Amino acid sequence: MISPAKLYPELDSVEIRETIEPLGAFASAVHGTLSAPAAAAPQAPSAAALAWALEPETYPFQHVIRRLALPAADRLLPEDLARTVADPDAFARQVLGRAEARLRDAATRTLVAAVNQASGEGALRGSTPEARYQDFVTRAWSEAVEPFPVLRSAAGHVVRNAREAARDIVRRLHADREAVSRSFGIAPGDPLLSIGGADGDSHAHGRAVGILTFASGARLVHKPRDVSCEAAFETVVAHVNAEAGCALPAARTLVRDGYGYVEYVERQDVGDDSVPFMRACGQLAAVFYLLDARDMHFENILPTRRGPVAIDLETLLHPARVHTGPTREAEGNAYDEIGRSVYGIGILPLVLAGKDEDSGHVDLGFLGGDNQGVSPFKTMVFEHPFTDRVRVHLQARPAEQRSTVVRETTEREIHALAGQMADGFRQVCEAVMARPAGWTGLLRRIAPSLRLRYIHNPTSQYAQILRMTASAAAMADPELARALLHRIAIPSRFSDRRLIGSELRQMAERDVPYFTVPATGTAVHDCDGRDTGVRVDRTPLSRALAKAAALDEHVVRRQLRLLHSAFCSRFPDNHLSGGTPWSGRAAAGERTGLERLARTVADALTAGSLPDQYGHLPTTWIGPLASAQAARPWPSGVLGYDLYTGRTGPALALAAAAVHFGDERYARVAHEVFARSAGILTDGLYELRSIRQSGAGAYTGTTGLLYALAEAGRILREPGWVKAAQDAVPLVVEQIGPGDTPEVISGISGIATMVAAIGGDHRAGTLDALTDRLLRHTADPTGSWWEQSGFAHGVSGVLYALATLRDHAGSRVDEAIGHLTDRLEAFYVPRERNWSTNSAFPDRFSTGWCHGAAGIAMGLCAAASRTGDERAAERLETALDQTFRQGFGRNLTWCHGDLGNIDIVRRIAGAGRDRGLLDRGLLDQDLLDRADAVEASRLGPDVIAEKLADTGSRYAHTDSAMVGSSGVLLHLLGRLDGTRPRVSPIWHGTL
Repeated sequence: MISPAKLYPELDSVEIRETIEPLGAFASAVHGTLSAPAAAAPQAPSAAALAWALEPETYPFQHVIRRLALPAADRLLPEDLARTVADPDAFARQVLGRAEARLRDAATRTLVAAVNQASGEGALRGSTPEARYQDFVTRAWSEAVEPFPVLRSAAGHVVRNAREAARDIVRRLHADREAVSRSFGIAPGDPLLSIGGADGDSHAHGRAVGILTFASGARLVHKPRDVSCEAAFETVVAHVNAEAGCALPAARTLVRDGYGYVEYVERQDVGDDSVPFMRACGQLAAVFYLLDARDMHFENILPTRRGPVAIDLETLLHPARVHTGPTREAEGNAYDEIGRSVYGIGILPLVLAGKDEDSGHVDLGFLGGDNQGVSPFKTMVFEHPFTDRVRVHLQARPAEQRSTVVRETTEREIHALAGQMADGFRQVCEAVMARPAGWTGLLRRIAPSLRLRYIHNPTSQYAQILRMTASAAAMADPELARALLHRIAIPSRFSDRRLIGSELRQMAERDVPYFTVPATGTAVHDCDGRDTGVRVDRTPLSRALAKAAALDEHVVRRQLRLLHSAFCSRFPDNHLSGGTPWSGRAAAGERTGLERLARTVADALTAGSLPDQYGHLPTTWIGPLASAQAARPWPSGVLGYDLYTGRTGPALALAAAAVHFGDERYARVAHEVFARSAGILTDGLYELRSIRQSGAGAYTGTTGLLYALAEAGRILREPGWVKAAQDAVPLVVEQIGPGDTPEVISGISGIATMVAAIGGDHRAGTLDALTDRLLRHTADPTGSWWEQSGFAHGVSGVLYALATLRDHAGSRVDEAIGHLTDRLEAFYVPRERNWSTNSAFPDRFSTGWCHGAAGIAMGLCAAASRTGDERAAERLETALDQTFRQGFGRNLTWCHGDLGNIDIVRRIAGAGRDRGLLDRGLLDQDLLDRADAVEASRLGPDVIAEKLADTGSRYAHTDSAMVGSSGVLLHLLGRLDGTRPRVSPIWHGTL
């Protein structure tokens, strides 16, 4: 048996004892389900079923899987129901096909192991791998799968449930023909041709939505669960249409006892009607927002020329997640806020990206765009298929393209459509705000009849665990299968254990767990309608009423910010040298304007701060999760601990604002972030695990948090914060692995320069080790950093790090600096007086700190200061000139925009004044004068305010330091307060 530590690596021994071991209370029931005997094969399968089982294989092991599925057609329909279907044999093949689809996922890996084992034992006949495989699937398979009792049991559950589900559909339709005829116009004598495939998730003993097709061609959707939400939505839409002047469509519904029928809606091309369609989508999004809807992704809404039609509405008025832990969740915490926001509904573009920076992404939102690159989901891939040497493994594959709703693809077109959606959203919200009693009265009228689905864990989480239990090892050992199912308790450590027990029992039957809650009650019921004994903390109706009561202009604006962010998340602002910058203009009353704007930004950051899940954790924000990779989309979420896009950036900016303005509100939020972060670091609290998970990186991980904590401590005169950051440096060191690159963003150079700025007892020893690592990388350069000239990921950043670590003088360092300076020269293009960003693309140039001339100037300045290299000093002047020519009027970011560039120019001017780096043709005062001119024209308060209000810029929607509004605030404060050192997220330390 695999040890608990390997089964549950996320948990320590105490957590395993508290979380996993108590699940033994459910062992008997779960083990019984996992070990239940399989259904016996039919003694005499029908000719049609047998012919189906023997059809030529289209994928490995299809013959075996179909043999396992055969009992699903055994005595399928009694005579009185057989007349309801047009062709009983065809109906049987459909049921068999549904069972086959479910079994294929469960059985494939086990069958691979079984054929490999049988072949290795010499149990297969044949002289070739193909012949031995054929012997396995036609003769030897039954005995070969005997060592896998969980597979036999799973097959029994699947075929029994497939058979019973099909019978239910026919039995219900037979009884409901008159009502179906009245509601949908399908004649009672119109025989049933098809019940559809096994496309959706299976719940409640293998039940799934089915599309019924009749001989006449008519179609109807059968839902094997309560459809009260679909029926009520017709009433809601009628009310909204009348009150707000909309024309939203709704699918017709026929409610029965515990199940129902919904009008079949055909997907239609709305490319010629995209403007009114997007406005209607905004109206629908507002309705969903007010109804606390969840899970309204691209499979649950269909585009039609009438407008968007929701076809799966069981998650209206979604309850709060059950929480019974020792620490109460914070009221209005960030996770709850984004889950209940317009972004959390699923109707907007909803990007799911892989963990690696170069991973692809899929868009699950109804209005999402094309999938890109390699999918974050892995699929089964066969090696040597149809042989006894077959292997199977999970592999990342190119993301399959989805059918997008609108045809528009250019940035301008997408932003225009987002504007239409925003107008529709506002239209409905304003109607509700104008007549709130009408909306709340509607909710109270419809709520008593509603039974709502309660989603305790995402379907993807259940699916992942079910995939684990489909391994050959789990199929051979019921105890291992049960132990793997116990992993569902990990995300539910602080949930009611009875709920976990029900999840285990349902997953043991290979179902996705299903729960319901009445809209006016709190009891959670399982898939069979039994009361689990678990209670949600508030009725779903009371939550929706409170949400409606809180609706005001501020709430609407916050939701529209998320809406616009979702659409512009994949469009970076221009930072390539070939683009067109915005034009400059002089500003009157600049200082007053800067003061007012800084106040506005600081107030917005303060108002936007939210509690983390638990009140003792550092305050955070919600917004786009930015990436240092320009082409990577930015999905919205709860900001983490990193400096690039996390909560530390806004908190650092508010610390600086608190000192400048003397405003206790700003200081309070900064304290809520940094004092609690310091406590986590010094006390070793559980949340330290979350900080560790981000890695060691300067901008992507723990080092950035420590740097910001130390800087904030110095700004607000909190020596305990500085000490906590300094004492936590070993935490960074232990996370640095042998494969860490020398780059700045997530690698050793950025870590080294930040550790130097943090200081403390661990500084010297850590910098010795990191400098040695950098020297080795430079002596034997490999990897992508050597092929890039820029600061963030390339040669300039490493050059800067080695040149500024002044405590580490010596010939090895000077030799490495010379080596890096020579390498940087290889990127220089004389005709452009610029450096190409990548050796593979000699004609590509950038403009910012990350990849362009400004970052290169930082490296050259540091090198010239350290070594007196005349060529470096000469090239520094060229880099500065290029920065002034191409580096402004781009975007308001530190990473690859104007704010980083202007900071670099000013700091190099200071360095030149101190060390005589610049010749008489470019005095430091000249640099400062040119910087003043840029700030007066291109970075005046009116220009900055205009860019911050630009709904088409993804930078306007994030509060992060490197690419968002807190970075803007740091810039503004640096200009306003000449008596204090400027705080810079890119030039570690101060002037």
